[in-house]
Amino acid sequence: MEEEQKKKKSRWFASVTGVKRFFLFFGIYFLAFVIVLAVSAEYTSRPNFCPTCHYMEPFYNSWKTSTHNKIQCVECHFEPGLEGKIKGKLNGLVQIVNYVSTSYKKRKPWADIPDNTCSRSDCHASQSIQDTVYETRGVLFNHKHHLSELRRGKKLKCTSCHSQIVQGSHMQVTYATCFNCHFHKSDDPEHKFDKLAECRTCHNLDNKSKEQLSSMKYNHTSVVQNKIECKSCHNQVIFGNGEVGKERCFQCHFEDDKLDKYSDTEFMHKTHIAKHSMNCMYCHSPIKHKIEKIDANAPSDCQSCHTGAHASQVKLFAGENGFNTENRPSSMYVSGINCKGCHVLHETSNNVVTYKSKEEACDRCHGKGYGNLIKQWESSSVKRLAVIKSIYNTAKNIVNSSKSDKRKDALIKLEEAQHNINLVDIGKSVHNIQFSDNLLVGSYGLMNEALKLVGSNSKLPEFKPSTAYVPNECYNCHAGIQEVSAQAFGKTFSHNTHIVKQHLQCDRCHSNDNKHGQLILTQNSCNNCHHTNAKSNESCNSCHSIQTQVFNGTFEGKNTPDIMKEAGVGCNDCHQTPAGIVKPGTKICVKCHDKDYESTGNEWKNDIKNLSGTLNDILSKISKQYDNESDVVAARTLLKKINAYQSIYAHNYNLISELLSEKKKAVEKYVK
Repeated sequence: MEEEQKKKKSRWFASVTGVKRFFLFFGIYFLAFVIVLAVSAEYTSRPNFCPTCHYMEPFYNSWKTSTHNKIQCVECHFEPGLEGKIKGKLNGLVQIVNYVSTSYKKRKPWADIPDNTCSRSDCHASQSIQDTVYETRGVLFNHKHHLSELRRGKKLKCTSCHSQIVQGSHMQVTYATCFNCHFHKSDDPEHKFDKLAECRTCHNLDNKSKEQLSSMKYNHTSVVQNKIECKSCHNQVIFGNGEVGKERCFQCHFEDDKLDKYSDTEFMHKTHIAKHSMNCMYCHSPIKHKIEKIDANAPSDCQSCHTGAHASQVKLFAGENGFNTENRPSSMYVSGINCKGCHVLHETSNNVVTYKSKEEACDRCHGKGYGNLIKQWESSSVKRLAVIKSIYNTAKNIVNSSKSDKRKDALIKLEEAQHNINLVDIGKSVHNIQFSDNLLVGSYGLMNEALKLVGSNSKLPEFKPSTAYVPNECYNCHAGIQEVSAQAFGKTFSHNTHIVKQHLQCDRCHSNDNKHGQLILTQNSCNNCHHTNAKSNESCNSCHSIQTQVFNGTFEGKNTPDIMKEAGVGCNDCHQTPAGIVKPGTKICVKCHDKDYESTGNEWKNDIKNLSGTLNDILSKISKQYDNESDVVAARTLLKKINAYQSIYAHNYNLISELLSEKKKAVEKYVK
């Protein structure tokens, strides 16, 4: 009977031929495949399958000791739904291939955990929107603020803070991520994120009870009562900068088109955080936030008491922290020169060494004479600060008197303008003369914006950048030169008059052909311009003020005009000839006077020479202990002026001889 049944079955299979036979065996094999696949899928979904690949053992062990050890791996690593499960299984197959081919040795295993796996209904569904405040390590934390709102303009994911970058921990909070977000320096010109680094953003002691304050390592009750700033005690608590080195990109990428996106910050964050849920620390170097013990062998830390004493200087040197202007670090900052590169001169007071910087420090590296630039920068900065402060007071008065509903916004603009001015004033422009100029121009722009906000039609006095006057090739070193006066051919030379008012270029007087900044101008070159335009006697005063004062009799506070001045004679009467303006000798006198007057002029010259010589002899015999006596100082000053203008006697002989006689009499008493 059994044999007959077997024969019937075999005959039935044998009778199935062609397409039917194909579909029959296909169905049998497919069913077997589905059963094996289902069993494999179920088995490989179990956590104990993961450590089959030995490199997964550390991750498996950390999971076993974590708070998630009752949750299957696939619940988090696979997105919800059938599509997520299929995608997850395919990724698992790829990992098996990588393991078998040993290619896993070239890179660290990576698991992309999207937010929707965390926010399942039976897990953390409401966590992201709850307005509940948690306390972790003494810091108040709110998930809503971090996940529902943009942080530093970026969308955070769960894995931005919860990760396994620390071996042995599973989905724990990585506090280094907090520090990188809160303390990473921002290039944002509006400084919107500066508040993140403030102590009270996280450590708000005002909300703690007395019991909590007293239970801290140090009782902070008096700190809260006296409103003591945290930085008064904890000033060096941030270490590192959180920068992203391009070498980190090579750990995962090698394609040029991807590496070219390195500087596109928005794209990088969108791709790595929003799309792939990567932790910040995979790319950013760590920033540490802790209280560091003082090194007993290290120099004393002035910052512990003088908090931020040099903050403005550093900001100016680094070319940052300004409003309405782009960052522009000093060329020496870019070259890696620190404070001690210039502050090399030691001054000791009460056993405390202070590092000073003077012109000699510049000459040491840049060559003799370079230190003169420091004086120029200081001089120009003082003048430009005085101008911009005056403009600021004008703008402030206009805004304060306004009834506009945008007055509050305008005052914010003025605060930003004041910030720029203070940065230059306190930080000292010599630390970055170009950025200082940009800050002042930026503050001027903010003042104009403030006036527009309140609807004012008032126009502020003009304030142009130095680049409007000084060409680019000279600006880097000689910014502000338009505010500096110098001595040329025995006279005070105003760069402002020639650069700002007359619009002369630097190469009109200077050349770099033989020597940098060499003066190629001669006194005749000046005369050709000035004397050609000298249309009146009054125009001479701009260059020849000493001679004018002597001729008018007001020199040294006197009131003794020359006899020719009283007679109505002017400069042009003696100095003007058909050939042009000249420096006449005594022969010019016979033009109006008799022939004997020429010898009179020579007698005046000799008399003044003798009186000057006598006064000089007396001064040389006076002891140094009287050097600061007013009479001695006045005598030497007068003698210096007369020697500088040797023809001065001809402009008012009586006045000059009178002054020399007075000074001689005044200083004779100091000679023993």
